[in-house]
Amino acid sequence: MTKFVIGIGSQRAGSTLLYTILEQCAPIYMNPVKELHYFDTLFGVRHPNVLQKFSTNQLNLDIEHIVKAKELSFINRRFKNSLRTNFLLSSKKVQHINYLDLYRPCVSSNKFLGEITPEYMILPSNGINTMATMLGEETKIILLARNPVNRFISAFKLFMHGKDDSDKRLFEEEMLRVLTQPGHEEWLRVQDAFNDYEHALTEYRQQFKQVLMISYDELFGSVEDTAEVLSVFLELEISLPKYQKIVQTKINALEETSQLSEETLALLEARYSTNQAFLDKVFGKDKCKA
Repeated sequence: MTKFVIGIGSQRAGSTLLYTILEQCAPIYMNPVKELHYFDTLFGVRHPNVLQKFSTNQLNLDIEHIVKAKELSFINRRFKNSLRTNFLLSSKKVQHINYLDLYRPCVSSNKFLGEITPEYMILPSNGINTMATMLGEETKIILLARNPVNRFISAFKLFMHGKDDSDKRLFEEEMLRVLTQPGHEEWLRVQDAFNDYEHALTEYRQQFKQVLMISYDELFGSVEDTAEVLSVFLELEISLPKYQKIVQTKINALEETSQLSEETLALLEARYSTNQAFLDKVFGKDKCKA
């Protein structure tokens, strides 16, 4: 029987690292398209055109890879899965796609299948219920949590579309404009939802029996302990040497808060004080600070 491992968030909280750990350190087949955006598109969290455009671009990259290749030994089952997934998501509406088909032709040869889409964290209740019905009660859900202020700043950098943020003054001025002036209410609403770990945890535990929340700090810093926690939760062995090697290759970023004034930090800390208090209660006050 196929079992699923689904990462549901949070955005800018280490989902790429978690994907790599699950894909390389455990006997879980992680979809080559890391974020499938199936359920969030199905329930209107993400616009269908965004998924279609992204999948079309990815499909074109796969085709270009084939066309330019001097030999084709890389076209294995995993590569075929990437082609098939991007083709389905670019050419069909998600409501016409069977979720399991997004893993073919690698379903029968893998007992555990997985993906990580941060936007699943903010699914409406009926979306979570549908996910539970489709994937089954054996599905394991992993929620990543990060210090809400640092997560917000990281998300804001993404919101700036990669613009140079080396000018700290201009970066902070733009952030204050978004926080205090009309015009960005929807973006802020989404960011607030990505920081509401208590709500997400409650919603998912109502529909799934097995839900684990891990802190960003633990994922990066407490490697031995986190490997054990994941092994127990997943009921699968996590390779500690591989996990350690993956983390060692990560470049440590500068502290997200280092570029902001005390006044702006105070504004963000007040906005997310309740969210931080919940994380302090769950993990302890020395966790979820990065």
